[in-house]
Amino acid sequence: MGPFQAVLFDMDGLIFDSERMCYRAYLRTARAFGFQMNPALYMSLCGKIEREVVAGLKHAFGEDKDVVTWREYIKKQKTAVRMEQNGRVGKKKGLLELLSYLQERNIPYALASSSVRTLIDEYLEAEYLTHAFPYIVDGTQVENGKPDPEIFLKAAGLIGADPANTLVLEDSYAGICAANAGGFTSAFIFDDLTNMDSVTEGYPILDQPVGNREKIRSEAVLSFDSLADVVGFMEVLR
Repeated sequence: MGPFQAVLFDMDGLIFDSERMCYRAYLRTARAFGFQMNPALYMSLCGKIEREVVAGLKHAFGEDKDVVTWREYIKKQKTAVRMEQNGRVGKKKGLLELLSYLQERNIPYALASSSVRTLIDEYLEAEYLTHAFPYIVDGTQVENGKPDPEIFLKAAGLIGADPANTLVLEDSYAGICAANAGGFTSAFIFDDLTNMDSVTEGYPILDQPVGNREKIRSEAVLSFDSLADVVGFMEVLR
């Protein structure tokens, strides 16, 4: 494994501590509409574009459930939770150091997030990172979401990167699979939600996914405890 010539970042749970915020929105919605929710199910939906999240909820609870209404409520609750945090989402440990490292060494990088661009921009502005990612691909710019590699291939194209020499940083199973499918080097950084609450009453989860650290890590080429560890690893490869 030689030096990486480019880096692609996921957003939620990878550069921002936003998955906890989003999961709280799911918990509020589950209690309001009466369906079960736990970290494993939520993690199985992470990294996917909107229509695939809806499909995942229908698969989990049944085609007869009005998951579209649930999703609209979830989105409103995401905003409510963020406002309760003074509009902040929180930067992940090591993010600023890694961005500085890449900029100092002229290593191109891009953000590839399944979220919509307006939300991406809101998060970046809230964390004073408006100009930190000059290249961004969002979920509305692709036909197929993760685990399809389209979003990473499009981001790589923006910065002229060869997937074979590009590191993809991800926290979700869908994202790791997408990176692998595109011929990138996938790197897993676990965003631990396992200590958060579950809703155990209401519509049952018909197909309970396995969402845990070891399952995702087994698919990833590399694994780090945090973004802070990526700098040292890349420097060793130089």
